[in-house]
Amino acid sequence: MQKRIGLDARALSNINRQRGIGRYTSSLINALLAARSDFHFVLFGHDRAASLDLLPLAGENVEWITLPKSPNLSYLSLVADHMLMAGTIARSRIDLFHAIDHNMTPFLRVPSIVTVHDLIPLVLRGAYLGPRSRLWLASHRLAALHAKAVVAVSNNTAADVERLWKIPGERLNVIPEGVSDIYQVVEDGAAIERAARMFGIKKPYFLYLGGFDPRKNIHNLLLAFKHFLLNDSGDYSLVLSGDTTGFNDYLSDEIKELGLDGKVVLTGFIDEEYLPLLYSGSEGFVCVSLYEGFGLPFLEAMACGTPVIASDTSSIPEVVGDAGLLVDPLKPDDIARGMEKVAGSLQLRDELRERGIERAAAFNWQGVAERILVLYSEVLGGV
Repeated sequence: MQKRIGLDARALSNINRQRGIGRYTSSLINALLAARSDFHFVLFGHDRAASLDLLPLAGENVEWITLPKSPNLSYLSLVADHMLMAGTIARSRIDLFHAIDHNMTPFLRVPSIVTVHDLIPLVLRGAYLGPRSRLWLASHRLAALHAKAVVAVSNNTAADVERLWKIPGERLNVIPEGVSDIYQVVEDGAAIERAARMFGIKKPYFLYLGGFDPRKNIHNLLLAFKHFLLNDSGDYSLVLSGDTTGFNDYLSDEIKELGLDGKVVLTGFIDEEYLPLLYSGSEGFVCVSLYEGFGLPFLEAMACGTPVIASDTSSIPEVVGDAGLLVDPLKPDDIARGMEKVAGSLQLRDELRERGIERAAAFNWQGVAERILVLYSEVLGGV
């Protein structure tokens, strides 16, 4: 009889839809479906239409079950949602559930695999570790402790899970993320120019793509860019791409205070179809985050042949390897030197381009899906 695998699709329609976990979820599920395994997949989520819109391969071998949500908006709603989720999954007659989002119910009564993307609140603490995050982290830890296997997306995350959650290393499976096939070198200069004009970007430019919360270290990135401009005669711009909701005033004040008006472009959120064009058109991708569980934009940039300047912290060196310039994110001068090296040497840009393309090719979703499917079989064989 065909084994039924439950897949956590909540991130396809919640706040994470266009963020790292949402993109991980859609990419992984699409890759699992493309692999045409003998498993029957059951997707669990909150909004069927929005979720299936991101899953073009969802067909006859895929079943959808809508998870109920508690109408209560208090902290107790999280516990209620977890109980409702566990009950719905228990009634679905699945053989194994794969928890992909990072807000997981600890009340499951079926065998499970839990993916851990990062433990940012426990590592950075401060503003990241509020009452709600404490609650979902505790729930996620219990779910991981009860799981048959735990997947970590990087060695760094696995080390954090072992150190902070006290889960033995032998129960951890490090399976890195992949990069979507749409991220490739774009040679069409006219298409790149049109995309740049659409977002008010003038070449040459350095590109940042991501969030704007404190760990993204935008202040030091702006300081570094100011230092870079003082030492470079080129008319460079810094393009900051991503949803700036809640950070517009902060960013505007920072840019004005540093005298960078007219030199920094805030594009807001950019649909994925334009990202390969903007990566390919940039002189370099710069991200000096203080902490990442994995760091998918680094892979995307490298796949597009874009030189990468990245932090030497957390999981980032695992992803970038020797295919980019690693800098100290706490030292704006060091970041600026990385930008100067990339801007000042065509030979270096070409070397980083070649190494980046080769490096990114090693991270593909087909390979991720194959390893996950093997893990499903191993867990089911031991149930």
